Amino acid sequence: MPMKDKAMHGGNDLKNLYCIYCTTKDGRLKSREEVRQGWINAVMGMRNIPRKQAEKEVDEQMKKMPAWKKG
Repeated sequence: MPMKDKAMHGGNDLKNLYCIYCTTKDGRLKSREEVRQGWINAVMGMRNIPRKQAEKEVDEQMKKMPAWKKG
C-alpha cells in the first residue's frame, strides 16, 4: 500500500517497507494468512460482499504486493 507518512509505515519506522496493516506494532511482518484474513474481513465489512468474492479480490491484490507475490 502506498504510504504517505510515517504513521503508515510498520513500527512507525520510515525505513520499514511494509505498512501498518501487514506488520505488528513493532514493525515485524505478519504472516501472509493473518494479513489475508484481516483484509478479507475488512473488504466484506466495507463493501458488504460475500466471503468468496472478497477472497478472490484480496488474493488478486496480494499477488501484486512485494511481500505477498509468492504464495
